[in-house]
Amino acid sequence: MTNDEQKMQPWQVFNAARKFLGAPVVARIFNRAQRSAHDWAQDPASTAVRCKSPLECLFALFERLDAAGMGYVARAAIHYLESALDPTVAAEEVRLPLPTVELEVLADYRAVADLQMALEGGAEVDAVAALADEAKAEIERTVARYIKANRDNPPEAAP
Repeated sequence: MTNDEQKMQPWQVFNAARKFLGAPVVARIFNRAQRSAHDWAQDPASTAVRCKSPLECLFALFERLDAAGMGYVARAAIHYLESALDPTVAAEEVRLPLPTVELEVLADYRAVADLQMALEGGAEVDAVAALADEAKAEIERTVARYIKANRDNPPEAAP
């Protein structure tokens, strides 16, 4: 797996934002039509619709600023963006798909088992909801890995 495959891609950011905030909210934040929020959230490898997201535009701007000797301005902008985040949450908490579908399925089992133990143990509702969200996220990463694996190496058609 290359370093770029391990980094979260702009479309994944918008996919998560659309999923958890809703496309109308994301569209309003950027003063764009709701369709844009959906387009930005699409994996470019699996869609014919392709438009640059605001993150991709910022990336291009920061690259050009750096090339012009103004990298410090881009870094200041990045620090400004970082200031919106809770400093107690580490960036490592963003979980990307594991290298294989098999490893992803094993992670699914663990997440579902944790949820089951909480349910059977009478855990607080908020804790159960958080574990359910994590189990759903694990399953979504498994599906993403499966789609990527089949896109990269499509199964042979049956005769």
